[in-house]
Amino acid sequence: MAHLKIFYANNSERNFSYLLESSGRVWIIDPFDPQPIINYIKKNDLKLQGILNTHKHWDHVKGNLEIQNTLGIGPLLINNEEKLTLDDDDFLQVINSPGHTFEHQVYIWEHKTTKIGLFSGDTIFNAGVGNCKNGGNPELLFETIQSLKKLPEEIIIYPGHDYARKNLQFALSVEPENADIETFIRHLDQTNSESGLGWTLGDEFKFNPFFRLNSEKIRQKLNLTQIEDSHNTERDVFLKLRKLRDNW
Repeated sequence: MAHLKIFYANNSERNFSYLLESSGRVWIIDPFDPQPIINYIKKNDLKLQGILNTHKHWDHVKGNLEIQNTLGIGPLLINNEEKLTLDDDDFLQVINSPGHTFEHQVYIWEHKTTKIGLFSGDTIFNAGVGNCKNGGNPELLFETIQSLKKLPEEIIIYPGHDYARKNLQFALSVEPENADIETFIRHLDQTNSESGLGWTLGDEFKFNPFFRLNSEKIRQKLNLTQIEDSHNTERDVFLKLRKLRDNW
């Protein structure tokens, strides 16, 4: 089975970068700070196969050039619905996921026939979703999230940034009676952590407001209980939540 190494940039951007290793070969997803990644690859005598970027925002491609210049491998561009083979049992499935940006992609890590991880870039965060301020579209993001919600609930979310605590605080502001939100905030407190890494898609259904669009408490908080067109109810709640989160 492929091995996952996580690199965290402890600064204002709070970026996660990921390295998948199998049989001495590695693939990098969204390199932010290149030096720790380069050091790890050299120290362990690994062979870089390619760099994968979920999208083109600077903080997700920041390490590309230095890694390319040092190790000789640049970004590997793979098309939507293509499957990248890591080894005999592990694959990365590419899924188009527009919204945060129009060209955004996510990568689903599959081991044999089991989907075990979602490298979600800036599409899904722990307890939140990406903004659309810099070249995105919230209606496209809604459609993308609706699609990704159909993945197995056991799949682990590997986001592009660590925004778990602030997202949970926002979630509590729109659904203050949700005990699961309090539980996961206490988890961060007890583990002295800001990170929700290891949380699953099933966890997101418990506390992520963008996954809980039919919550009566959320709709009451947003004054959206009287929406007449039931077909647009979830879309309207999502768009209002996204706008509220932009200014929160």
